[in-house]
Amino acid sequence: MRIAISTNWNSHLHESGDAMLDEIAALGFDTVELGYALSFGQADAVEKRVKSGEFRVCSVHAFCPNPVPGGRFGPEPFSICDADDLNGYRHGIEAVLSSARFAARMGARKLVLHAGRAPVFRAANRLSDMVRRGKRATPAYARRLARFQERRFKKSHEAMDTLVESLETLLPQLEEIGVVLCLENLPSGDAVPNEAEMETLLRIFDGAPLACWHDIGHGQIRHELGLVHHAGLVRRMASRIGGFHVHDVMPPLQDHAMPPGGLVDFSMLSPFVEKDVPLVLEPAAGLPAQDISRALEFLRGVWGIAP
Repeated sequence: MRIAISTNWNSHLHESGDAMLDEIAALGFDTVELGYALSFGQADAVEKRVKSGEFRVCSVHAFCPNPVPGGRFGPEPFSICDADDLNGYRHGIEAVLSSARFAARMGARKLVLHAGRAPVFRAANRLSDMVRRGKRATPAYARRLARFQERRFKKSHEAMDTLVESLETLLPQLEEIGVVLCLENLPSGDAVPNEAEMETLLRIFDGAPLACWHDIGHGQIRHELGLVHHAGLVRRMASRIGGFHVHDVMPPLQDHAMPPGGLVDFSMLSPFVEKDVPLVLEPAAGLPAQDISRALEFLRGVWGIAP
């Protein structure tokens, strides 16, 4: 079993893919997730190092390589569940397939994707703001959370219908490519799919190359917001988790920090750390290398992973 690291940590610091990988290798990693910030030039260098056997790619985070060269990169330039943006939707379908072909070329069987959002962004932000102000355990928060859940339920149907249509188009092609689409849990309440919706999708597409990708930090934030019970969710979804993004959360809601010392109980995840499920350390971009080394040592100890 290996702990990998996302190239989003340092790809922005290097024009050269070789320099990026050299810095990663110096920390003791030989396995990476290729992140959405990766450029086409960096991807060419990575492919050579992968073909030589020096590095292994366990997963690719869509959209990769970055399909908006020279522009602002991020994980959500397209949505595959936004029926109001048909042009973006079509681009999203093509970009998922392009990322999947790239993943297959790199020997990765897992493609991580942010599917999209329900139109309740402001209401979701108000929940996060209240938690940051220490209002989580108040009657006012409970009332706002209940109103939010009701509003999101009403607003999410169209997004889910569009997502189902997208998956009907994508999954047969992904099966041919040989890549599993892993829909990532996101930290805010407007994300689609949420936990219940993810379970619905897995029932609809049972047997298809579809899984959930559990981002540990995002799961903890959703726990802090009162949207889910983190440990219970992982237990319930364990058999359908395609991989983990590994990072900690510092109070109140700062994710992509390195353990230990945050809100995540990493020992809780020990029963679910399996040999064939990718574990991808996802530090904030540019985080000091010593923080990553300390996290790696801590996680190996908690999960019983040999160096």
